[in-house]
Amino acid sequence: MQFWDEEHVLATRMAKDARAPQPVQECCLRNNHLWDLASVYRPGVTWDAVLPTAVVFNGPVLYAKEEIVKGIGMK
Repeated sequence: MQFWDEEHVLATRMAKDARAPQPVQECCLRNNHLWDLASVYRPGVTWDAVLPTAVVFNGPVLYAKEEIVKGIGMK
C-alpha cells in the first residue's frame, strides 16, 4: 500500500516513534522529513498510541525491493 503524505503527518509520526529493535533507515530524509521510505510491519500488529516497530524501515523504495520481500516473508 502506498501513501502520499503531503503534510508529512505520517512521516513525522514514523520518525518520532522509531525505536529499537526497528532498523535505522540508511536514507530517505528530504528537508528533514522521511520520504520514499518502505516500512513493513509484522502481521497482526496494530497502530495505537505509539506505532509498532517495523521489520523493514528503509528505502528508497525503488532500491529496497529485496529487503521488502525478505521482510514480508516472500521468496
